[in-house]
Amino acid sequence: MSKHARIVDSTAMDVVTGDPAEFFHPDIAKDFVPVPEQVERGWSVTAGKWSAPTPVEPVAPAPIYPKVSPVEFKLLFTSPERVAIKVARSTDPIIGDFYDIVEDPRLTFVDLGLQSTQDALSYMVATGLLTAKRRAEILEGTVK
Repeated sequence: MSKHARIVDSTAMDVVTGDPAEFFHPDIAKDFVPVPEQVERGWSVTAGKWSAPTPVEPVAPAPIYPKVSPVEFKLLFTSPERVAIKVARSTDPIIGDFYDIVEDPRLTFVDLGLQSTQDALSYMVATGLLTAKRRAEILEGTVK
């Protein structure tokens, strides 16, 4: 059997094996031309040479970060991590500022997806208070 395709802007839009008149109205079937057996929908032709489309890599969905209460946020850290952070608060204004916000009584939740929260955790990694692995675990929002 022979393969035929309807070409639109140098791209095979409809591809059939056999007579296009068996599948399409005559007004459409007349637009089909013979193509090599390997041609599939989406292939393009340039100067008589056929090529497959570039595969599209699926885009990974953006991670969904939970929102946790301020107390739950603190519980995401191990006891030694909490103690080290408490010590660092007294000498590091960035850690102090972040925890002033976390402990503000008007705060009802900590959004782990918020860039400032993620930046604060990255800063803790940079200063040695956390490892990158622990940062990732904390951002999952699961109390361990």
